[in-house]
Amino acid sequence: MDTEIFITTEQFLYLLGVGFYLFFFGLFLRSLSWKWYADKNYWHRRPNLDLNKIKTLANQKRIELPFFSILVPARNESEVIANTIEHLASLNYPHDRYEIVVITDEKEILAKDKGSVTTQEVVENKIREFAKRENVPQLKHVTVPHDFNGRFRGHCVGHTIPSTKGRALNYGLAFVDRRTNICGFYDAESHPEADVLLYIALRWLQDPRDRIWQGPVFQVRNFYQVGVICKIVALYQALSHAWYLPILMKRLPFAGGTNLFVSRRLLERIGGYDHRALTEDLELGVRAYLETGVWTEYIPYYSTEQTPATFLAYFRQRLRWGSGHLQVYEKYRHAYYYPQEKREPIVKSLFWKGEGQWLFYQAAVLIPLILIFLNSQGLLDPSIVPESVRNVLKYLCLIYFLFTFGVYFRFRKLMNPAPFPVKIFGVVQLLALPVASFFMPLPFTTASIMKLLRRQPQVWVKTPRTKEATH
Repeated sequence: MDTEIFITTEQFLYLLGVGFYLFFFGLFLRSLSWKWYADKNYWHRRPNLDLNKIKTLANQKRIELPFFSILVPARNESEVIANTIEHLASLNYPHDRYEIVVITDEKEILAKDKGSVTTQEVVENKIREFAKRENVPQLKHVTVPHDFNGRFRGHCVGHTIPSTKGRALNYGLAFVDRRTNICGFYDAESHPEADVLLYIALRWLQDPRDRIWQGPVFQVRNFYQVGVICKIVALYQALSHAWYLPILMKRLPFAGGTNLFVSRRLLERIGGYDHRALTEDLELGVRAYLETGVWTEYIPYYSTEQTPATFLAYFRQRLRWGSGHLQVYEKYRHAYYYPQEKREPIVKSLFWKGEGQWLFYQAAVLIPLILIFLNSQGLLDPSIVPESVRNVLKYLCLIYFLFTFGVYFRFRKLMNPAPFPVKIFGVVQLLALPVASFFMPLPFTTASIMKLLRRQPQVWVKTPRTKEATH
């Protein structure tokens, strides 16, 4: 005689919780496949770069080494811009084959407080210093007028125009050297790897067509100077750029606002940046593909940067990123003047790699809270699962913590020095991982909600920097 098995509601809910737990653990393990792909195709294939070999290749091709213009938008960046200029001036590339163009904003001068030092003053001091030094690239300084309309090859209109990064870059592009083949873009606190220009030069010499190259950005340099949630955000952002960004860029022509290189001719063909976009970088990558067919290429050369120091600063930065992503999605969802066969896959990727993914992960972090509540009300019955299995499930959570500590040690060498007690305290703070995991997707979820309410941000907001020791 068959015996019927009855499962109570409490037991069913517990099994459902276990199912969710194992499902998300499987998603976590999926990151190892990303690591395998990124290492196999990029990080383990970094060439041995040698300037003489690259010069030989240029001679064989009967063309000169590419000339780079590195553009650095810098509004209210007096605390960090000197370090960045020094770092960019020390890149491993002939100093007569690249220039640094720092783009400041006239509004900073107009709003200057008595006794304060402006970014313009710091940059001008550096220009005078460079004039007395040898083996440094040319350093230029241009200031965006308060009434510049923001367009590529635009003009002044006689009234103040809101500042955006795209507006500043469009203005700066008018001042690059006439010899420029490739424009590089870095934030005001970016410290790229020394050989990045050699790598881009090699790739361009191998195939001198119009191209876009995007490298990872590890926002961990000020790790010991930021709050607990921002510490965990910094580590996982860096890891995602090292492992996941190559996967993402198979589906989306992602271009970031820093550690980005674009052929000058391509920038001219597509009319520079969209000065109204909150994420002018992503918009540029999508538009470049739709108009010219150029797909952004991942490069395994990183740049270190700062992460926002407080959760509020993080929230505002990511809210702008999320809102900008949705802005780009809406723009190209209705851009029927582009071929449908090119536009539709991009629009779908923008949705699934944006709003769809954000809402999924926000829901994922809510599930543990729901299970905790149900358990507190006596609505979960774990007896349906053998005790030995339950013990294994408990210890699985340790893997998340061990993994996070492993990420810390992976990127530790890129962090600014700190006293030993500060370092220990920073490591201990990583135990707040469960709390941080709830807050990490919150800005992006907020962006989706604000879009539904038609209250999404319309103004570009600058992220405050952390002061660093000067060279």
